[in-house]
Amino acid sequence: FLRLLKMFISFYIIGLIISLIENIIGMFGNGFIAVIYCIDWVKSRKLFSCDMILTCLAMSRILLQGIFTAYIFIHIFAPGTHYLNQVQKSFSFLWLFANTVGLWFTACLGIFYCVKITICNQPLFLRMKQKISVMVPKLLLWSLLVSFITSIPLIWSQYSFYLCISEGHLFSNSTVEDKTWDVSYLYFTFLYSATSFIPFIIFLTTSILLISSLWRHTRNMQCNTTSFWDPNTEAHVSAIKALISCLILYIFNFAAVIVTALPTCLTDRIWTRTITYMVLAAYPSGHSLILILINPKLKQALVRILQIIKCHLKGEIF
Repeated sequence: FLRLLKMFISFYIIGLIISLIENIIGMFGNGFIAVIYCIDWVKSRKLFSCDMILTCLAMSRILLQGIFTAYIFIHIFAPGTHYLNQVQKSFSFLWLFANTVGLWFTACLGIFYCVKITICNQPLFLRMKQKISVMVPKLLLWSLLVSFITSIPLIWSQYSFYLCISEGHLFSNSTVEDKTWDVSYLYFTFLYSATSFIPFIIFLTTSILLISSLWRHTRNMQCNTTSFWDPNTEAHVSAIKALISCLILYIFNFAAVIVTALPTCLTDRIWTRTITYMVLAAYPSGHSLILILINPKLKQALVRILQIIKCHLKGEIF
């Protein structure tokens, strides 16, 4: 028994360390994205719509990863503080707000890519293509407002709504168990499911439209026997790589968040909690690295920074 307990504790500690490393990498990645676009904003006195979305998305993820990192530190060094109701409510509100606004910003990114890149001759779609740059700031503001409003109810919630309340022991051998669920827990589950499911559907729809557009475009290029690889095709492929990779990470992240919303009597296991932490930390970190590698401006800036660091390490003087 002691050997098994040590194994679980070691797995839990390793999982927390991995989650912490993922968060640190993600904070550097998202910080890099935000700094690059803020520098461009200061230099040119303007920020393009796509750059604006990526900057807001990076900042929301920095907030999310900062909250998650603080949560891990408190969980390790002050475990008693973690179970205080005020601490739990504060973390729940901030985490739900940062996570929800990040999902909505991701949906805005999907809408922007879909409208700007997808080839469609429908009048309504062409009108949206012309006005999407004006719509982006409004979409971002609405995302902030919706995320804040849907997170407010957690301020009045009680930490006990995460717990199973039952008469007798949950794992007793009795054939009848009278379980009761706190109404606030059911409300929280419904609220989070709704606020997360809507941006997920938007993002999934825009991703499918982009993939369909690329398929039609490449098919037309083959029929016309012209150059197969042109700037339009390259833009499609770059956007689809970012969207598909984000979609895969999004699905795992959504599953992990659903697990965290379940009552503690169902999820209070070392391996469940550890894997959930690692998955939650992987989504914003992994997607930020993918965006840097796919986006030409960010990739060039990263290469220049790495070259400068390499030159300084070698003692070269420019």
